[in-house]
Amino acid sequence: MRQLLDKPSPITGGPLELCVSPATGNFRGETIPYQKTYYHCVESDMEFADSEMEKANLKAIYDAYRKLHGIPLAEELVEMRKRYGIPVRAMSIILGLGENQYGLYEEGTVPTVSVGKLLSLARDPKNMKEMLQSARSSFSDKEYSKYFHALASSTLSSDYPKDWLSSKHYGLFAPTFPSAQRKYNTKSVTSRKQSYNHYTSHSYALA
Repeated sequence: MRQLLDKPSPITGGPLELCVSPATGNFRGETIPYQKTYYHCVESDMEFADSEMEKANLKAIYDAYRKLHGIPLAEELVEMRKRYGIPVRAMSIILGLGENQYGLYEEGTVPTVSVGKLLSLARDPKNMKEMLQSARSSFSDKEYSKYFHALASSTLSSDYPKDWLSSKHYGLFAPTFPSAQRKYNTKSVTSRKQSYNHYTSHSYALA
C-alpha cells in the first residue's frame, strides 16, 4: 500500500509516500514475516522511518511472533486479568511466574513459547480455577477467598446458582463448589515450569 502525503519529504522537499509492505524481521533466532510501515521519498527513492514508526514496526514483529506461536497479545493479557478480577502480583503467583512478571507481559515483554502456552491455558476459566487452587498455600485465607470469589463471579454461568459463592463454599475451596465431581490436586505449584507441566500432564474431570 502506498499513500501520497500532503507533507514534503525531509530529504528533497519533494513528494513523500506512506508505505506498508510485507517484510521480515529477526526475533529470538527466528525470521518473522510482518507488515512494515515506512516513508518513501519519491525523488530520491529512499526509505526511512521516524521513531514512532520504528516502535510500531517492532511491535508488529513481536505480535507476529506471538501469533506464530499462539502467545496471547499484551492487550489480551490485560483484558483476561481484569475479567478475572485478580491483581497483577496475584496473577504472577498463581501462574508460578516471578512476582512482577505478569505485569511485564502486560506492558509488552514477549513471553517465551513455554510461558505463552501457560498463559493460553489460563484463558480458560476452568484451568484458571485449578491454577488458583494449586497456589492456595501462597495466599492468606482472606486473599484466597477474595481471589476465588472474584474469579467465580466473573465466570459464573447460569448453571451455577449464585449461592455457591457464599463463604461456606468458597472460603476453603470446598468440594461442594459446582465442580463437585472434580478431583483436586492440593499440592502447591511454586514455579512456572511446575505449573505448566501440572496443567498439561493431568486429566481433570472438569464441570
